[in-house]
Amino acid sequence: MTLHYRTSTPDDVDELSRLHVLCWQQAYEGLLPAEFLRGLSVEQRAASWRLTVADPEALVLVACVQDQIVGFVSCGPSRKEAVSYGDGEIYAIYIHRDYYRKGIGSRFMAEAAKFWLAKGGHSLVVMFIAANAQAESFYHSLGGVQVWEGMFEIAGIPVPDKAHVINNLIELAASA
Repeated sequence: MTLHYRTSTPDDVDELSRLHVLCWQQAYEGLLPAEFLRGLSVEQRAASWRLTVADPEALVLVACVQDQIVGFVSCGPSRKEAVSYGDGEIYAIYIHRDYYRKGIGSRFMAEAAKFWLAKGGHSLVVMFIAANAQAESFYHSLGGVQVWEGMFEIAGIPVPDKAHVINNLIELAASA
């Protein structure tokens, strides 16, 4: 398996959207209602991805095997929910289940740190479903420190949520 990484282009939006929905279905099975996960819309994701890929303040980096996208990370300035915890935010980081534990997530986070440092940033916040122990362990391994815990609603169901901040961006960027 040969992995390569590249910045996403508008031509990737459909593939990113399909992968995003699939990764949600894989990662949140048992954590979110099955009906909600089945009802996720590739078309709605595509609308969001078009904006993110076109945003000059954001990075969308993809990992590919041959020409197929198997994972992605997006980051940029913190949204209002996260701004009090850090100046940058990881908006999304997902990897197809078949490519877990191959170093892709660590590489994505290192590249996101490099990007955000180059923009003059100092920290990256990442928000995730509190029951996602795998995500929490991963962010903690990168130096992430919990800064918030709360709730959000999906399909009318309250879901516990957490935020970690990663302040060691120079060290993280050097690991790429």
